[in-house]
Amino acid sequence: MTRARLNVPRIALLVVLTALALSLLPSPARAQGPGVLLAEIDGPIDRSTVDYVREAIDEAEFRGYAALVVRFDTPGGGLTETLEITQLMLGASDLPVLGFVGPPGAHAFSAGTILLLSTDLAAMAPGTTIGSVQPVVLGPGGFEPVTDEKIVRAIVDSLAATMALHGRNVSLADRFVRENLNLNPTDAVRLGATEIVATSVADLLVQAEALGATLPNGTFYKGLRPVVAGAEVVAFQPSLRTRFLAILADPLVSSLLLILGIYALIFGLSAPGHGGEIAGVLLVLLALVGLGFSVDPIALFLIALGVVLLIVELKTPGFGAFGTGGIVSIGIAAVFLAPLRPPDFVVTPEYQVIFLASLLTPTFAFGGFLLFALYKVMEVRRRKPQIGAMVADAATAVDSIRAGETGYVKYEGELWQAIPKEDVAAGSKVYILTMEGILLHVSTAPPPPPERTTWFDRLRRAFIRKGR
Repeated sequence: MTRARLNVPRIALLVVLTALALSLLPSPARAQGPGVLLAEIDGPIDRSTVDYVREAIDEAEFRGYAALVVRFDTPGGGLTETLEITQLMLGASDLPVLGFVGPPGAHAFSAGTILLLSTDLAAMAPGTTIGSVQPVVLGPGGFEPVTDEKIVRAIVDSLAATMALHGRNVSLADRFVRENLNLNPTDAVRLGATEIVATSVADLLVQAEALGATLPNGTFYKGLRPVVAGAEVVAFQPSLRTRFLAILADPLVSSLLLILGIYALIFGLSAPGHGGEIAGVLLVLLALVGLGFSVDPIALFLIALGVVLLIVELKTPGFGAFGTGGIVSIGIAAVFLAPLRPPDFVVTPEYQVIFLASLLTPTFAFGGFLLFALYKVMEVRRRKPQIGAMVADAATAVDSIRAGETGYVKYEGELWQAIPKEDVAAGSKVYILTMEGILLHVSTAPPPPPERTTWFDRLRRAFIRKGR
């Protein structure tokens, strides 16, 4: 198959024009007046939750929101991730972070309690519960409580220090961790763990503004008293990267990806050439991301792998397995790398779109070329073969030919040697039965049409042969 050369200047021009067009799109306006950003932590707290909270805080600070409300409904999660999120909340120097356990029936156990108590103002809806902070570890018999005094004391002291920053009852830290204390909204306010019982986020904002002047030191911990009553509540939309990481972080998904990747590698190494080894590498890398490995090095490796696979596809004849793997690899890496944030400013959604476009446009351009090439290959394969295509076609005898002897027939203006099954008169019509090189076997009677069999007939014949 002849391979077309990529028109690199045209692709580069397309990338530049796409980036320019996207840069001219109107950017989202900054929040006008008192606005509040609402983020939600539902389900277990894992690696993707850290990125989610980081993006929410950056978005709230960059857009000038008056406050960030984090709604909790979680059974807990990893201690390392919880401590990272706590540092993010405490480090939001100019942004009040309000915690809310809701709606009614929700709960914030274990790590969720630590995060709620790390917010500047903690609220709970009626019918909700917090507590049970004792750490656990997954062992042979399931989850087992950690009783190591060193670990327990470290968690107690860390929680107590966080509660002290917000003027809360420090003595509850020891009870939360050692006694697995659980509190309902009324008891939490009475004992000094939280400040507000609110029925909704709107109710929380009204009470937060009224309570701002009565908190320790006369204001919020951040030194701000936001005007939030009646503010517009805007739901936070995480980046594509964060949503993708949340899917991969699911233990069931990451385990399935790891198992499928290992089996795909085994199949690919035992029967190379079908793309199994490439799919196996990609699946294993995605599983490692879901299991908590650092995303950025894996994303850079995926880009390098994608470039290598595309070069291999161009240099070696194949059926698109390398090219397809390269496109998928670069596409996944683009999703991982798009939200990278430089140290001194927040990456806007417009920048993320331009980054994705500039990286994915040449990739999909090559993908389109690859699909076109594959289509042409399949079209050639479906085409009627030239050798043997003459069988069952009609020809004309040039001379009289006796049965079994060699003579000449004319087929589509060309003279061919032919051996008839019966005597043939000059000028009579014959049909080609078989072809041996340049010699044709012909007959005056047309050959019978090929027998058409269904899959059931083929299956039945296979069982008959097996029985013999």
